[in-house]
Parts: sequence; C-alpha cells; structure tokens
Amino acid sequence: MKAKAKLKRVSREREFLAVADLAHTIWREHYAGVISGEQIEYMLEHFQSVPAIKEADARGCEYYLIRAFGVNMGYAAVEPNNPQGKMFLSKIYLLEEYRGKGYARDVVNEVREMARSLRLRAIWLTVAKNNVSSIAAYEHLGFRNTEDICKEIGGGFVMDDHVMELSV
Repeated sequence: MKAKAKLKRVSREREFLAVADLAHTIWREHYAGVISGEQIEYMLEHFQSVPAIKEADARGCEYYLIRAFGVNMGYAAVEPNNPQGKMFLSKIYLLEEYRGKGYARDVVNEVREMARSLRLRAIWLTVAKNNVSSIAAYEHLGFRNTEDICKEIGGGFVMDDHVMELSV
C-alpha cells in the first residue's frame, strides 16, 4: 500500500542541505538528455545550492521536503501570490524510484489546498519544452500549457519553457 506523500516545510540548516543534496541527485539523473551537462551544473550551482536555496527562501519562496515512509523522496517550492492571485509551483522534484507512483499528485493536491486557503485561483509552473516525461505528468495532473517563454539565466544558458497552469 502506498503511503501518502506529505510536505514538510524546510527551516533548519540540515533541511536546506537535504534539499541541495536531493537537487544534485535528481537533476543529474533526470535532466541528462534534456539539457546539457554544463547547464545542469550551472543551474545546480546558481539555483539549487544551499546559499541559493536560502536566498530564495528569504525572498518568500517556501521550500518543502517531500516525505513518506520517514524518507525524503524529493522536494518542492512554492511562491504564493506570484503573480497576484496565483501560486507559483517553482519546484517539484522526486527521486527516480518515486516517480510514476502517485506522489506528485499528492504534492499537487497539497499545494492546491495551500492555494485554496489563500484564496488563489491557480497554480502555475514552468517546464522545459523538451522535458517530455514531465510535461506528460503535468498534463495528467490537469495542468494545461498557457504560453511559451525563453529566458536568459546567465552563463550563456537559457530556459526555453512552457508555462503550465492548473485551476484550483
């Protein structure tokens, strides 16, 4: 029987470190073939390191460990009211062995409840246009593509993404 995945708010040093460790494992296993190895390492250093996570947290991005069975299975991050009336699901990442088992649905349902409690109308996220498996998973969860964006992120790299949205 599958245990329901739960979100645990990150607030302690060891939890920030756990998120960064998960990021390094997940990004290297999932993004190979989606973006270059150089871009993976750049993004890990600039956006998924402990200092970067703490800086984002200080700006209002709420980080969560995704847990079940007493184990950290992945991590998520949300930004309420970004933009006004919507919840930005900035990050939702699961270790490979937990993908395709319904845990992402548990997380999205919990984020949906957060958004509802704040009286927000939608959850949105960005996903690389060639990240076919994640796009399919988001569509299965009810997200729909609303626009495409291409954004420079430094180091000569860009994020060429779909913006996907889910009504709450």
